Order: sequence, then C-alpha cells, then structure tokens
Amino acid sequence: MSTTTRDERLERRIDTLIHDDAQFAAAKPDPAIAAALEKPGLSLPEIIQTALQGYADRPALGQRAVEFVTDTQTGRTSVRLLTRFETITYRQLGDRVGALARALTHDSVHAGDRVCVLGFNSLDYTTIDMALAKVGAVSVPLQTSAAVTQLQPIVAETEPTMMAASVNQLSDAVDVLLSGHLPAKLVVFDYHPEVDDQREALDTARERLADTAVVVQTLKDVLDHGATLAAGSVAEPLAASGDNDSLALLIYTSGSTGAPKGAMYRQSNVGKMWRRSSKNWFGPTAASITLNFMPMSHIMGRGVLYGTLGNGGTAYFAARSDLSTLLEDLRLVRPTELNFVPRIWETLYGEYQRAVDQRSVDPGEPAAREAVEAQVMAEQRQDLLGGRYIFAMTGSAPMSPELRNWVEALLEIPLLDGYGSTEAGMVMFDGEIQRPPVIDYKLVDVPDLGYFSTDQPYPRGELLLKTENMFPGYYKRPEVTASVFDADGYYRTGDVVAEVAPDRLVYVDRRNNVLKLAQGEFVTVAKLEAVFGNSPLVRQIYVYGNSAHPYLLAVVVPTEEASAGTDIAALKPLIADSLQTVAKEAGLQSYEVPRDFLIETTPFTLENGLLTGIRKLAWPKLRQHYGERLEQLYTELAASQANELSELRRSGAHAPVLETVSRAAGALLGAASTALSPDAHFTDLGGDSLSALTFGNLLREIFDVDVPVGVIVSPASDLAAIAAYIEGERQGSKRPTFAVIHGRDALEVHASDLTLDKFIDASTLAAAPVLPPPSAAVRTVLLTGATGFWAATWRWTGWSAWTWSTAR
Repeated sequence: MSTTTRDERLERRIDTLIHDDAQFAAAKPDPAIAAALEKPGLSLPEIIQTALQGYADRPALGQRAVEFVTDTQTGRTSVRLLTRFETITYRQLGDRVGALARALTHDSVHAGDRVCVLGFNSLDYTTIDMALAKVGAVSVPLQTSAAVTQLQPIVAETEPTMMAASVNQLSDAVDVLLSGHLPAKLVVFDYHPEVDDQREALDTARERLADTAVVVQTLKDVLDHGATLAAGSVAEPLAASGDNDSLALLIYTSGSTGAPKGAMYRQSNVGKMWRRSSKNWFGPTAASITLNFMPMSHIMGRGVLYGTLGNGGTAYFAARSDLSTLLEDLRLVRPTELNFVPRIWETLYGEYQRAVDQRSVDPGEPAAREAVEAQVMAEQRQDLLGGRYIFAMTGSAPMSPELRNWVEALLEIPLLDGYGSTEAGMVMFDGEIQRPPVIDYKLVDVPDLGYFSTDQPYPRGELLLKTENMFPGYYKRPEVTASVFDADGYYRTGDVVAEVAPDRLVYVDRRNNVLKLAQGEFVTVAKLEAVFGNSPLVRQIYVYGNSAHPYLLAVVVPTEEASAGTDIAALKPLIADSLQTVAKEAGLQSYEVPRDFLIETTPFTLENGLLTGIRKLAWPKLRQHYGERLEQLYTELAASQANELSELRRSGAHAPVLETVSRAAGALLGAASTALSPDAHFTDLGGDSLSALTFGNLLREIFDVDVPVGVIVSPASDLAAIAAYIEGERQGSKRPTFAVIHGRDALEVHASDLTLDKFIDASTLAAAPVLPPPSAAVRTVLLTGATGFWAATWRWTGWSAWTWSTAR
C-alpha cells in the first residue's frame, strides 16, 4: 500500500470516528494548545502546566472503578474490580499535582533531589511523577519485577531524599531501605484503608521502620497536607535551555545484558515526550485514548502516557500489573492507539487461536475454517479492540513475520514497527530513519560476526547514531558512558543492520547476546528465542549455551493447550519435533537448534522475576534460576553419550544396522529416541558437518566401514539411507582407504606402503602363482590408475605393435 493511499484511508477513518464517536471527537487535540506547547524555551514544569490548564475540563486519567466487599464469615474486607472506568479531569489532576508539589517542597524535596518510585503505572503514580517534575526533582522509577538485591544498588547510588511505593510493593521497598540508604520519607500510594490486607501491610511497614528516622505516610495524607499550604509556595526550576537544562529522570536499564545503569534524561528530553504535535504520525486531528500498562521504568511506558496527555487525550490504566485483566481492560477502554510490545500481540493471537478452536470445524473443510477465522477476527476487531483504533505500533523487541502478518490481517491497517533505545530515543519507523530526531548515522564493521561495509548486496555493520534526543550519559558512570560512544561522539547501539537504501535500514543481528560455541560458531540467543517462540507448542523459551560445548540447551514453557492432558514424557518429543520444524522453516543452522531442553510448567513472569518490566526475558535471572540444572543437563548428556557410545562400539555391529545407526545418532546428538525415525535426517536432529565427521568416525569404529560426511549430511540421506549405505559397503567390495593403506593415524606416507595385499584379497594373491600362463603372445595391456606413469614413460620405440588402454 502506498503512503498516499494509507494516509487517505487514515484520514477517512478519523473523519468517520469524529462524526460517529462523541468521545473520540471530544478528545481531538486543540491546535492552539498544541502551538503553545511548542513555544521555545519552555521548562518541563511549564510544558506540563500548559497541558493541564489548556485541557482543564477534559478527562485526563482513568482507572477501574472498585467496590469493597466484606466476607461475612471472616469479616475481612477486600477490593473488587467493577466493569467500568472512572476518570479525573486535567483540572483535578492539576490540583493533585499542585498539592503534592507544595507538600514535597515543604518537606525539603528540592530541585535536583532524587526520588525513587516503586510501583505500577496508575493515577497515583502519575500524580507523583508530575509533582516531581514540577519541583525539579529527579524521578528514579524502579522496576517492580526486579529483585530486592537489584534495587539495593540503585537506591544506594541515587541516595533518594524520598521514596514512594505502591502498597503492593511496600514490603520490597522496606527491605531495600533497611539494607542501606534511608530517605527521610516513604510515601505509600494506591492504598485503600478499607482493605484489611493493605492496612496491615502499612502497619507492618511502620513497625519495621520504627527504629529508623524514615517517616511513613500515605499519599492521601501528603495530598491533604499540601492542600492546606498556600499556592505559589513551590519554586519552579528555570527554563530548560542552555546550562539550566537540568536532570529530570533516571531510567535504569533492564539489566538484560549486565548490571543496571541509570540513563540520564534532561528536562528538554522529557519535555519532547509531551510535545506530540511536532511529530504526530497519525494526523493533527487524531484523538489519543490509550490503555497504559507499560511500566514507568521503561521509556516506552512514559512515552505513551506523556504523549496522550500532551495531546489532550485520556490515559487509562490497566487494572492489574500482571496484565491478567488486559483483555477486559481493552474491551472497556476501546483505545485509539495500540502501542504494544510483541508479547502483547502474541497474547492477542493466542486469544484468537483459542476462540477459533472453540468453534468446532471439520479439518477436512478448509473453507469452513477460513470462515470461522474471519468471523473471529471481525469480532476481535470490534469487540475486543473496540473498533476505533487509528494507529498500531510494535516495538522494544523483534517480531516474527508470521505474527506481523496476522496482526495486520486482524487490524486491517499497517502495523508500524518502531525502533529506538533508552539512550538514543526514537530512531526509525518501519526501517526508515526519522529526521528529526536523527542527526546522522553510520555503520561500523563487526569482524567477529562477519559484517562489513563492503558486504553485498548491502553494506552491513553496527549502527552508530547521533540524535537530538541522545542521552548525556549514565549516572555516576563516566567510564561506561565513554565506552558507548566512539571518538566522534556517535552512540554505539549494539545492533547490526543492513543499509538497503539511504536512510533505510534493516535489522540483522545483535552484537551483544552473542555466544560463541565450542566449534567456533556464533549464535544470537535473542534471535533464536524469537524464532522458536513461533512453535505452536511453545509459550516461552529460554535458550542457554556454554562456550565449552558445541551445542545449545533450552528451557521451554509449553502452551496451556500443549500441556493439557499430556504428561511431560510424552510432551517432550512433540516439542522437540516442533522446534526442528520451526528451525527448518526459519532456515536456521543445525547448531542453532537446542540439543535438549528442560520443560518448565510455571511461566516466566514479572512476579517470579524471570521477565523484565517490559516482558522481555530477564537473561541474568533465568541463568541464575536454571543455570545449575542446565549445566547438570550438560553433564548428564556427556555421561549418557559416553556410556551409550561405549556400548555401541562394543556390541553395535551385532545389532541390526538401522537400529545401531539410530542409536549412534541419538547418542551423539542427544536426540530423543522418538525423534529417531528412519526418515529423520542427521542435520534435522541437530547435526552439522563437524558432528557428521564424528558420526562417520563412530560408524567406522563400529562397522569398519567409511561413511563420508557428504553421505551423512546429504539432503537425500536420512538414517535409513545411511544404514543402507553401510549394508551395501559391508556386503560388496570395498575400495582401499588411506587408513587401510597407510595406517589410521599416519602423519607420513611411503611408497613401500603400497603393497599388493592392500589392494587384492588374500585368496586371489595365493592362487596367482599357480595360474596358467597366457597361451598366446600378449598384444594388449590394461593400465589402471597409471596415467602419470604412462605419460612419463611411454615411448613408441619398441612398443609400436602394442595397443594401450588407460582407465581412470
């Protein structure tokens, strides 16, 4: 679809929604306010205040309505979600922000002070975040999925004046404070005093901190105090220009590739997230009604929230941090923007598959199934997603082409693929460099992985950038900061791309998360996890490798459907077959396929710490959690391999050839016995040319038959064909080999090794002396294998009456 056609369709869709949907029409951005937000030299507090005042009477934030339910037997009160959202206006939000800002200033929170915030995105969280910006404090969002041991060094490094924690994370917050730095105050938000569990959690926190100087207060108490203070008591920071562009935010990286580092954001960078109108990819009249579920510890979560408010829209919050209510929240909100990471799109696809499977369709009637699929898509489009989205985007992680195709079929609009980073900001949409904010880019060779600017048909290399939104560095980490910039000031993204045209780049690989296997092959773990995630039996997969071994292992979480009614022993070979199928479809190398894997029935989640805040695999945590078991699996595979190979060498020649060949392949490659069918190919089982060489040597040891590597890895050779080759060589005449003539381990060869007994069987040699001589004169001589001799010594003189024949 051309850009013009796409833009025209979008414009028509927006016009229809403005006419038919009152909420959409009321949420259109105001051109005058958009222009006011673009005024040069505004400080971050001034940008926020412009939006709050300009859109004062519009709904700003929405969260699920609740009711309190008391159990008649226990007498305990809990909170229950209702199937509707409640909103507050920009004016009400501004009143809350102003009251909290006055209270914070009164309590000695000053410009430049750090304040750590631990909790899920919510109305309360947003109030705190905006109040910190208003007083010029530095917000330090903490990942709710991080372990206390990961949070401790961040708190120690930032030395916050105050900490804020949601009641659900209150216990972790106290653990962190008791282990080191103690701020003056701990503010508890998202707190309902009516709920017994929450009230008890607050009491426990106060008891645990009783011997410290930390004051524990609820956000409501702080807001009530701020409401009593005189307006204008907050000294706002200077405008964000020149030397006055002060620090506003620290985003600590997820730690997927190492220890978390605090990326610094100045006021100007945060302010740009509010200024949606300067780069509105879906039109100046497009309303922003969003469902916010991304964590505030990730820049994508902040971008969606700030962009919505800066556009005069309404930001609704998911009711549960574990996203257990996501589908219901989507139905209620009916968002106009779908800003999802691939994992969320996968969730929607899973819901689609479930809905299709619920409607029984005869497998022999593909037309009927296609009709059901179309019906389910139409229902999801209108009922699940709300039918009024005008924009869809994926980002933060790679998405498989298959999933992308399905998403676009569902939405019936293009899915925008965003590329950016915490450090550099937004860089590309659909592979096209965005200018602005990108100032310049270049590709740098990565010799270790074989990527060069001279590659054909397109230059390839690590992407280095200069952007208007580039971060100034990592907080208190000058050495680390220096390491991510080259001598010319370009930021090293760590991503390898191909330049298919000027300003058009295609992601190729990740320089990091690359593992070199024992045989020297490099594997990109994140890419493999994305590929194997396409298996219909795999819900999640963690690929693990150790450079001391030539193969990979994995931990697989099966889908609920795959696990239902199937025991682990029966499920494992099914998953193994599925991984092989997916790998073949994706064109993976055999060494990229895990040789064995653990089956985990408990999914990787934020709560158990095995996913990061944006639901990417937390590799260090997964390595810590499963590393010992996976290393033990390496050990067990090695021991099993040794035992089985020893047995095969001892008795394999006496068993049926196909049985021994299959057992040998299984022992060498660690393949499940059920995968060793006669039509299985050695490479499909995880073998490569190196393991084929080992396999050939093993077969020679067992059968005294040389099986060439070419035979083993040939696409025409399955296990049955290899067995047939061996049987044919055993039954027929065998040509002499190097090992037979010169010795298996010979380092030098000698002419004296070329004796007749190496080429002619003993019975023929024994009978030769008593054979009758020729009865007539010899007229013809056949020389075979003697072309060189013939060319060097043949002379016509004296041999002219002879007929020579040569055979090669």
